[in-house]
Amino acid sequence: MNHIKSIAFTSKQPEFDFNNIDSKWCQSRHLRVFWEAVSLITPEAEKYIMRSVRAYLNEPIVKENPWLEELIEEFNAQEREHTTIHTELNKSLDIHTIALRSKLEDTMRTLTKTQSKLDNLALTAALEHLFYSVIKLTFIDTNFYRDPTLDPKVLKVFMWHWCEELEHHSVSINLLSAVDKSYKTRIHAAYKMLWDFIPACTDIIIAIERHYSPKYYRYNAAVDIAKIIGYFRKGVGVSAKYFDMKYDIIDAGEWTWPYIEEWRENIGFAGPVEIIQSDDFRMAR
Repeated sequence: MNHIKSIAFTSKQPEFDFNNIDSKWCQSRHLRVFWEAVSLITPEAEKYIMRSVRAYLNEPIVKENPWLEELIEEFNAQEREHTTIHTELNKSLDIHTIALRSKLEDTMRTLTKTQSKLDNLALTAALEHLFYSVIKLTFIDTNFYRDPTLDPKVLKVFMWHWCEELEHHSVSINLLSAVDKSYKTRIHAAYKMLWDFIPACTDIIIAIERHYSPKYYRYNAAVDIAKIIGYFRKGVGVSAKYFDMKYDIIDAGEWTWPYIEEWRENIGFAGPVEIIQSDDFRMAR
């Protein structure tokens, strides 16, 4: 097996305060709608990701490499916490019923059932890379995480979540690269994301707009989605790296390390980024 590199990480489980959160926690309408949609999408997306990665726990590539097995277990521990905390945040923001009415859960469960184990892993890697792009283009490049007008209780959730996403970003895509290097597999995953996942997410954005402004929700949704797409148009190069078989996520992602270290400190888990690989790794407990 090729060596797999990763940032050393653990599930942090910080304490959050969800009491008395202002529904207008963000003054920018399109960014508030976008981040609330992300929070609503997170539980079902993370459950799908965990199912897809766990499916490989009994495969020889994992069973014969305890290092990788432990890495996957810690990866899933982080994802479980993301599911739990975002569910609580959604209830605090009084938007949780939107997720219950959406098609996202059915969409993700259908993908698990109808796609092959490899195709689900490839889509998982694509989703993880999408989140990586979201962090860069809408959280960092916009300086959103430095906005002093945001409710700090909500911001702490996203700062913690994105810190852990940057930490474990390499796991699913490196596992995919270790078992398959086919462009066809990744193209199919991108197609399923665009055809199945993105439409369900768009419906959630529209539902949030309707929740806040029943009379003008269609117009607001069109305007806000156009603004959001504007961020992603600037990052085509970042997203396209998913198809680059020679892409070294750890080396290329060195620019994220200062953010990981800053956000670790901000949520009470200060520590430098440490890079480990399969022949010398021991997960810190």
